[in-house]
Amino acid sequence: MIRKMRFASLFYDRDVEGLKISLTRFFTIAEKQKEQNFQKIRSRICMIPHAGHIYSGGVTASTLASITLPKKCIILCPNHTGNGKKFAVWEKGAFETPLGTMEIDKETSTKILQNPIFSADYKAHEQEHSIEVILPFLQFKSECIKIIPICLADFNDIDKVAQTILICLAEDEDLGLIVSSDMNHFATEQENKRKDFLAISALEQLDEKQLIDVVQKENISMCGVLGAYIAILAAKNLGYKKGTLVEYDTSATQSLDFNRVVGYAGMYFN
Repeated sequence: MIRKMRFASLFYDRDVEGLKISLTRFFTIAEKQKEQNFQKIRSRICMIPHAGHIYSGGVTASTLASITLPKKCIILCPNHTGNGKKFAVWEKGAFETPLGTMEIDKETSTKILQNPIFSADYKAHEQEHSIEVILPFLQFKSECIKIIPICLADFNDIDKVAQTILICLAEDEDLGLIVSSDMNHFATEQENKRKDFLAISALEQLDEKQLIDVVQKENISMCGVLGAYIAILAAKNLGYKKGTLVEYDTSATQSLDFNRVVGYAGMYFN
């Protein structure tokens, strides 16, 4: 089944050539910012934002320009709509963008769905933007060519969900994990940064308990926190020692509205 693009013209350019031009610009800027002798890090786990490209595209490009991903990746996204099942897997087919389609890795999705806590469910994904928006970056300049989209909607049983994903990563060295997440929403620039860097600190330290504690205590509206929690567990299971922040920005850079901003962080784990 093909998941048709829903958010072209809203979050990014529907026109193929226009989209390629903007992606080229994002990656050119990202690569110019790297040191002269910079070499990409091979990482199997990263976190990138999913806002409109004009707002978060620079962070996404900078992160992907810093790492080499496996050829197939599980993508964990939040459920912004409330539709569908709690742990929804797009089982087969492909996701469409103006640049073409990204094929679902049916072998991995079938393996994940052997755990009944997951559901083969398209409804959760049909109106969810947080995977579609990042796919053009993967299509344009990434080693990842197959995906396994999973929409997460409930903290209950998240450790059971994580365990299945950890097993898949441990058994397949050609499989990676991408978390689609923005950071805090709609505080002032100063307050947003304060909150965001509390969460980023927990991610850098690979401390999943601290991440949940600080998000709850500080009321941080980090929409992809469930995926980030799983990413920390996966990173530790693979022997990674830290999370590395590549770039941070807020919507105020483009909107110039410093009273109601959204934060964006790009990270990889190594």
